Amino acid sequence: MRLVLIVVLFGTLSLPLTLAVRPSTIWRVIVVNWALALVLFVAMNVVERFAAGKTAKAIGFDPRFALRDVTLGCALGAVLFSTVLVELRFAGFYRFEAIHVSGDVAIAALLLLGDAVVEELIFRGILFRLVEEWAGTWIALAVSAALFGLAHAANPGATWFSSLAIAIEAGVLLGAAYVVTRNLWFPIGLHFAWNFFEGPVYGTQISGHVFLKSMVTAKVAGPEIFTGGQFGPEAGLFAIVTCVVAATALLAYGVRHSLIRAPAWRKRATVAAR
Repeated sequence: MRLVLIVVLFGTLSLPLTLAVRPSTIWRVIVVNWALALVLFVAMNVVERFAAGKTAKAIGFDPRFALRDVTLGCALGAVLFSTVLVELRFAGFYRFEAIHVSGDVAIAALLLLGDAVVEELIFRGILFRLVEEWAGTWIALAVSAALFGLAHAANPGATWFSSLAIAIEAGVLLGAAYVVTRNLWFPIGLHFAWNFFEGPVYGTQISGHVFLKSMVTAKVAGPEIFTGGQFGPEAGLFAIVTCVVAATALLAYGVRHSLIRAPAWRKRATVAAR
């Protein structure tokens, strides 16, 4: 019921915005993204406050850990995608051509950070968190990852394999990032940095999209199973394996520190048995 209420309230609040502003320029897209992030944050907080008595801290926005976890998330995202680029480079599938810096990188950062906030609010802050309350961590991880992959199925260059890759590497990894911190700061930083280094820094497609000018001009050529083809490296085996290793490490940490939550019905059965 809380999930439905959030969706309805968000739709009601965002409809005037989407009708009034046509995202015909990059700056309008940025404004719309950040406005939608704000509206979604408000919808989450209003519903959770009045329906469940939860504060912003309880739903993943504890201000005490904001700086630390955003920084750690950004560092991990940068390291992971840089690792993928090193793998592509040594395999002979990625070749540097030029390096240059322009203001487009800052514009891309504003755009990608807004995207990361919106997607993490939807898929981890709402979907994962609420499904986990009812069905437990593992089912929430599977459901949110599958829908995250499906949400990218209409992107340029997308195939069934790219959607599967996004679900496995990004959906599971970002869900694991939420599990180990129980806040959204860490997955937001991770999501943003991965995309930022993928596109504006290293010059490859971000889920089929090319954003403005990148710091590095490069050529990616090779078998699609490794390079991801028109969708970008996210649909390649190097990215999948790299992210699965990272996600496994995070989930192993979660298991060791008892951060994995059981389904609600199992908890009730345990209490009844006692």
